[in-house]
Amino acid sequence: MIRPMQVEDIDAVLSLAKQMQQEGAYKDISFDDQVFIGTVADCMKNGFAWVGEADGKVVSGFLANITPYIFSREKIACDYGVFTNKEYRKTRLAFRMLQEYIKWAKEQNAKEIMIGASEGFEQTYAERLGKFLQKRLGFKPAGHWYKLRN
Repeated sequence: MIRPMQVEDIDAVLSLAKQMQQEGAYKDISFDDQVFIGTVADCMKNGFAWVGEADGKVVSGFLANITPYIFSREKIACDYGVFTNKEYRKTRLAFRMLQEYIKWAKEQNAKEIMIGASEGFEQTYAERLGKFLQKRLGFKPAGHWYKLRN
């Protein structure tokens, strides 16, 4: 089951986000609980904050927001992340939340809807997700990100 996030879900989503952060490309970046909780609160109030449940407990969360482009009044929707317990990553929970995110972004009149995949979880994850987004949902590749850590 998927549904909008409620205040009582924040601790579970915080735990899932910490778990995912430690597994992926951002494990060397410090995790600040209060910053994350502030982001969640903002998404719950102004953006997109959904959870997926299995057996009555929260096992997945999806956060996103929408903002005007820096050069236009038109808006772009961007995901902050999908955080899913390892045992439930091959279920349809994330896909169903993604569908809700797309629906929400369209209702907000977003000109574009962005979704990203960080490297570091599985070697082929980003590639598989990209193929899925393109074939099943009509997304188009939007370039590449490069980073220089200091």
